[in-house]
Amino acid sequence: MDRRSFIKKSLMATALFSSGVTMANAAQKAGGSESGLSQKAGKTAFKKIAIEEHWAYEALGKVRQEYDARVKSPLKMTREFFANYGKKAGDFENFRLPTMDEYGIVMQIIATGSPGVQGIIERDRAVSMAKEVNDLEAKIIAKHPARFAGLAALPLQDPKAAADELERTVTQLGFRGAMVQGHCNGEYLDQQKFWVVWERAAALDVPLYLHITDPLSDQIKIYDGYPDLLGASWGWVVEAATHGLRIVYSGLFDAFPKATLILGHMGEMLPYVLARLDEGYDQAVKIRKLKKPISSYVQENVLVTTSGWFKPPTLRCAIDAMGADRVLFATDYPFVDTGLAVKMVEDTALTDQEKEKIYYLNAKRVFRLM
Repeated sequence: MDRRSFIKKSLMATALFSSGVTMANAAQKAGGSESGLSQKAGKTAFKKIAIEEHWAYEALGKVRQEYDARVKSPLKMTREFFANYGKKAGDFENFRLPTMDEYGIVMQIIATGSPGVQGIIERDRAVSMAKEVNDLEAKIIAKHPARFAGLAALPLQDPKAAADELERTVTQLGFRGAMVQGHCNGEYLDQQKFWVVWERAAALDVPLYLHITDPLSDQIKIYDGYPDLLGASWGWVVEAATHGLRIVYSGLFDAFPKATLILGHMGEMLPYVLARLDEGYDQAVKIRKLKKPISSYVQENVLVTTSGWFKPPTLRCAIDAMGADRVLFATDYPFVDTGLAVKMVEDTALTDQEKEKIYYLNAKRVFRLM
């Protein structure tokens, strides 16, 4: 069975919802600890809000298949990875909620995964499907309103429609912002055509979470012969970090000082290169003159999350670079083992105040929760 056939079989067999909310064919209870770790990591004194937590259903699986066929990505992942994702992404009752309970996660802020509706070429279809996805997400939240909040999918193929959908989901569905799945058909969020989305987000006082996606096909040459560099290993990191810097360098935060960008995976490297960015900008031939140093925008307009498998020194560096108020807890469910995501925070040398901010208080403030 080839990769696309396997994805189709696993996603469609395991991501079907009844009433648009719960998987129809999930009958088996999740047994024991997700990671095989003891439950000690979950039994901390601090409540947790996790903010990069993904869900899926059948139509999104079809979009992913279409996208993979169109872009001909050389990225390969194991069958076991996709089977695990398909099993857990859609089943809230048997997998997600028990895992949350085990590790003290009182709420997940959920969103779809990459490429989502941004993987669609046709504008009208993207606009229609974004509404469908967001309405389904709202039904999931309505079933467990104390446990889930939402980030919207945006049809960036039509920036004005995307801004309107953001406003609809925030004002009518109670969503807390939006998750953008990287570039949209090769166009990036720094471009002037998308500033209407940023303007609306700033006016609504909600963040945009920039998630990962694959590099464009004409940027794959540097990875020739090294498919293991693609994906989470390196390619997604570079793509997301560069996208984030385009937004900063564009002057967008001068135009919309209240706009907020969230970067996952410990800030996609940016917290660790702030001095280098300032030095390079001072030496660069500038197309746009910014009002502040690059590091100031990253520290003031950007938040980072702990999603992904990282080591305690990485988290400590992010806190030292950004401040404890700018770091939020995330597990990247179902792609990353929740137990390991919690263990990383527990193993880091943190004060109780820092830990409580990262686990709970920062998300409560940023997303105006509870």
